[in-house]
Amino acid sequence: MSNFVYYLAIMTKKTDSDKTWRRKPVWEGTWRFALSLLLLFLIVRFMIYPERAKIKEYREELSIDHQVARGYIDRIVHKDNTFYYVFTVDGVEYSGVSRYSLSDKPYPQKGDSIDVYYSEADPHVNLWRGEFPK
Repeated sequence: MSNFVYYLAIMTKKTDSDKTWRRKPVWEGTWRFALSLLLLFLIVRFMIYPERAKIKEYREELSIDHQVARGYIDRIVHKDNTFYYVFTVDGVEYSGVSRYSLSDKPYPQKGDSIDVYYSEADPHVNLWRGEFPK
């Protein structure tokens, strides 16, 4: 136990040239904290941005020309407000993923029927009706 206490004392205090102990100033470690927050923000931003860019691109493409199919919600992941849906075009099943807002009630449930907008040329380009501004 004494080794742990000694190690803890070394990690939290500095020695001066005359070997006396002094406490670290509070602001000495704040740059590390600020850098950590900045890195966390950037990581989250770059993880979410590709999804938003894809939705924006699909919105632009589908606002020009789209078809509508009836689909249903296949799976919901509540921790990140995401649901997965499937729909069928000419006997081929396609899927998509989207997010839902906690401010828009009622929340989607597994098995709910939804309208899906898709490109006739490429049904992989699809969004559910809720992705379009009202």
